[in-house]
Amino acid sequence: MRRSPRGSAATVACRSVVPAACSGPLSTDGGEMSSGSLPETEDIAGSYEYLAALTEKVGGPDLHYGYWSGPEDRSSIEEATERLTRVVIERLKAVAGDHVLDVGCGNGRPAVAVAETTGARVTAIDVNEHALERGRAWARERGVESSVSFERCDALATPYPEASFDAVLILETTPHFMPEPLFAEIARVLRPGGRVVVETPYLRTPLTDEMRSRLAAYFDMFQVLSIEPEEAYTRALRVADLEIESTEDISEHTEPFYGRILERFDRHRDELTAEYGVEAVERVESAIANCAAMSGMGSILLTAFKPVLPPSTG
Repeated sequence: MRRSPRGSAATVACRSVVPAACSGPLSTDGGEMSSGSLPETEDIAGSYEYLAALTEKVGGPDLHYGYWSGPEDRSSIEEATERLTRVVIERLKAVAGDHVLDVGCGNGRPAVAVAETTGARVTAIDVNEHALERGRAWARERGVESSVSFERCDALATPYPEASFDAVLILETTPHFMPEPLFAEIARVLRPGGRVVVETPYLRTPLTDEMRSRLAAYFDMFQVLSIEPEEAYTRALRVADLEIESTEDISEHTEPFYGRILERFDRHRDELTAEYGVEAVERVESAIANCAAMSGMGSILLTAFKPVLPPSTG
């Protein structure tokens, strides 16, 4: 049985969502979680599209963690996800005239925010054409359609020449890939001196059987491939010849996210069930509840840059 190109013992793994991202079922602490053939790129698009309306209803349109000051902060999910977007954009340090790549842009809210906030030109990529259409519509609504281009392509094999971008944003896209091939492609298209900012779920503690069991349904639902410990992400950045500027555990700020989603399920259960059906609501709620019950998974913010090499003297 073939293995993945790399195999962190602490990796939580399920099915690949991009061709060549993985060559076969992944092992976790010596035990396989999945078997059989791996899905094609379109599986991630289909998975997100099937659950998009429901997940947006309870988790907000940004489709990523929120950022709260603490448990007493009663900001809405929408306010908190916008706040996390701003935190990430600040670390990009993009300015007018820069060209920014947003990898796995989803509905395009962060990509549009980058253009609005910095004046930079943004190329936003995803495999879900429906999400890209929503991103284009949002850019038009915000008046930045000329600054943001939404394009469908494989993040592991983008069509862009080397050194095309001044900065790269990876906002909770890493769970759909193994880190090394993703960061290698990012390093290829990033210009020397350019920055990459990664915000991602990560394993704060060693993987246990209970954690693996709790995450299985979530992984299957959203076509997640891996969630890694911090050292796996930093190692992959270094392998890609990217220099790490900072790593920051922001778990205390993102921790309320799943609990706030469950509160929305409680408040709007009848409405959600009538609109999406009992099975879909119970499926999503159960997966979110399992994530909320896990103390070993958090969120990390990594900033790195591509060094400028001295001119060759030869």
